[in-house]
Amino acid sequence: MAAALADAIAKILVDKPANPFAAMSDFLQQRADEHSISPESVFAKYDVNGDGVLQTDEWNRVVSDLSGGQAMTEEQSKALMEVVDSDQNGTVGLVELKSFMRMWRTPTKTMRTKSALIIIDVQNDFISGTLGNSDPTTKSIVPLINELREAMDVVVVSYDWHPHDHCSFVESANAGATPIKSPPNPYDPFTLVTLEADATRPEHQQLVYARHCVQGSWGSECHPDLVVKESDGKIYKGQKPNIDSYSAFYDNLKVNDCGLRALLEAEGVTHCYCVGLCFDICVKCTALHGAELGFQVVVVEDACRPLMLSEVAPTKAAFAAAGVKVASTAEAIAMAKATQGKELSLAEYVAMAQSMKGAQKLSNVTIDQPEARAMFVKPE
Repeated sequence: MAAALADAIAKILVDKPANPFAAMSDFLQQRADEHSISPESVFAKYDVNGDGVLQTDEWNRVVSDLSGGQAMTEEQSKALMEVVDSDQNGTVGLVELKSFMRMWRTPTKTMRTKSALIIIDVQNDFISGTLGNSDPTTKSIVPLINELREAMDVVVVSYDWHPHDHCSFVESANAGATPIKSPPNPYDPFTLVTLEADATRPEHQQLVYARHCVQGSWGSECHPDLVVKESDGKIYKGQKPNIDSYSAFYDNLKVNDCGLRALLEAEGVTHCYCVGLCFDICVKCTALHGAELGFQVVVVEDACRPLMLSEVAPTKAAFAAAGVKVASTAEAIAMAKATQGKELSLAEYVAMAQSMKGAQKLSNVTIDQPEARAMFVKPE
């Protein structure tokens, strides 16, 4: 089951001037005046050698031109590079540039941050319902999530929100409601099947589960102790009967946008703190898509639970490769409060980032819980 699940998630988941830096500062100023500056246009202009990344000298020129030559020491410039270079490969890629420019405010030449708590699928069916976790501590993530709210500027709640005959339901598969290419039925929960192509999406693999989070049912409701406010953003994913959506950003094939990106961009969010269920599936996919879109992403590990303990380490490795940080609730609160409602000069931002560096390192500590935490495991 672990291998099948990992494979399924894995499947989800310009001309240069003759003089390299000629007129680049003017280019940035013109775009800033037009309010049309974009990471793509900046990247195309400053990737002088065309290698698809910004080398140190190219990156330093971007910073100098964007900031109007704000004075920074060599040490501060190096530290800023280390902060922006989330995958620590010594260069700045387009996604990393996007992340930086989400925070950058050209008119004031300052860094502005805004944090969002993304609460992922903390629903009854995943805690004590049809796909209930046998780990008795699962519901203990709820007070931690409630505590995190107070440190955030924005809160968004995502729901698995399926029609009754959704393609991820083993009941739908066995009833013939889901066109399946292979293998032949009958099917047990956690069988990996290949869904036939249809008019709106291609053939693809899908793990089938017991029916869960049906729209409007008790199982689709959030845990009763979870604080959910009218002002919170809401994302309802997996609504189409023929395709699943682990991520709160996209469905599993990126055929449909779930609306989270637009919501976060409208709010000016730069940092996303992901919590909920499950660490190695829906939290993982949401976090990786967020990083791909240029958000600074932190997964709050003790406010999540995995489906399978064996997938925790590979999930952390995927996070590390994508520049996603893993932190505890206490660390996440400190990180969010440090940036809440502030506009900082580049030097101030670097100093703050350096002070938080230890808290943002990928945690190697797994929550001390029984093996029974292996969520949704099919009984023998």
